[in-house]
Amino acid sequence: MKFVLQGLSNQILTDGQLTCSYKDLEVFFDSIQGFLASQQITTKVAIALECENSLPVALVLLSLLEGDYSVLLLPRSKEPTTADSFQSDIPAFCHYKLVVENAVTEIAELERPESWLKITKNHGASAYKPDSDRPSLYMRTSGSTGKPKITVHSHQNLLANILNCVQRLKLTQEDRIAIPVPLYHMYGLGAAFLPGIAAGAGIDLQKSANLLRYLQRERAFEPSVAFMTPIFCETLNKGRRSARPYRLTVTAGDRLRPNTLTAYESRFGCLVQLYGSTEMGAIAAGSPDDPQEIRAATVGKPMNNVQMRLQSDETIPEEMKDVGKLWCQHQYGFEGYIDESGNDIPLNDDQGWFSTKDLGKIISDGEIEVLGRFDFSINRDGLLVFFSDVEKVVNTIAGVESAIVVSGAEGARGKELVAYCILESGSENTDTELRAACFDLLPKRAVPDRLSIVKSFPLLPNGKIDRQELIRIAKS
Repeated sequence: MKFVLQGLSNQILTDGQLTCSYKDLEVFFDSIQGFLASQQITTKVAIALECENSLPVALVLLSLLEGDYSVLLLPRSKEPTTADSFQSDIPAFCHYKLVVENAVTEIAELERPESWLKITKNHGASAYKPDSDRPSLYMRTSGSTGKPKITVHSHQNLLANILNCVQRLKLTQEDRIAIPVPLYHMYGLGAAFLPGIAAGAGIDLQKSANLLRYLQRERAFEPSVAFMTPIFCETLNKGRRSARPYRLTVTAGDRLRPNTLTAYESRFGCLVQLYGSTEMGAIAAGSPDDPQEIRAATVGKPMNNVQMRLQSDETIPEEMKDVGKLWCQHQYGFEGYIDESGNDIPLNDDQGWFSTKDLGKIISDGEIEVLGRFDFSINRDGLLVFFSDVEKVVNTIAGVESAIVVSGAEGARGKELVAYCILESGSENTDTELRAACFDLLPKRAVPDRLSIVKSFPLLPNGKIDRQELIRIAKS
């Protein structure tokens, strides 16, 4: 994957500790690729890279893509890897693992990767060999609803996906982009970081960002564009005392709560929703030129070379005739799944159409409204109850800041319906009072069997709510 980097010397990449300019990238690429060659690592094997939002990791990642290596991105492991013990989370199809092991304190050190980049050989690697003429990027799905899978993307399709994002979000060399979402997930990598690189924008990579850290980096970097999760948008809206306009904020992951967009935009400027997956990359996104009512209600129109269709289902209630399961056909989507050894896993698709597992609507102008995952529902008294519908109503109860609904243990009527609520500051509601209010607002079948007040929701590393953990708690 070749990036056009010439003439982009006016912008920088930084992680708050180290900073380099675009004009220096080729020097770092040559150093990193030369080091790999000295260790006899070629494009004929797959490499795993421990990925975090730091400048050294970003340079390694970019040099691997620029050098047409096939690479798997992984989160940073908590325990160091030794030469004799390869991490159990590294699939057998990867022959090497790269880890930025030593802290880099001076930019000049980045030209000596042998001093900070550790290479560990996987002696138990499988016989898998990537196609060196069609290099791949491997990514694990988030696992928010089950066991993660390994997806395969060609560099060629990934680049086309990246350019879709540049065009839709109108990213340019004049932008300065804050990225507090992780690079080892498709949102952080394929919608934020690589499109920013392709546009020649300035980039601030933020590791383990919380509100205080983000505000400190904001003052230093002065971003014009930010990529955030919906939860972080709400945190910023509540925690930042003064207004601060951005040219654009992009949010993706969990569904945006009602009224969040209008409240956010009144203080921080234009907010668009982006819809995608690890498999399909960026499927749809709003445009900064769309009117606010469209950006608040939808995730915008499909990207170039993306088609969407609805599939009806007999379990969908009659009053939701315009709702169906969302299917996607993307020319630049993934090429399939592989197992830990690199063997192909058969796809359960429909002549090139991929099920997003989401329910949604397609509005007359082509905008897509995503209502939530189809499997976020249970059958109660012979009727389907969607978690998103229950969450929407519980969120309207005075004193409730946010609500998440999951399925619990098996009961007399089937799986229990369990709601978790975060209260607004100063609210003195009890879980009993909140559940009592549900009887006045919801049909009997949709009233949660249990409702618990919590201080926060468990999160996955990509910032999404960890529903599997909530389900585990509900069933315990």
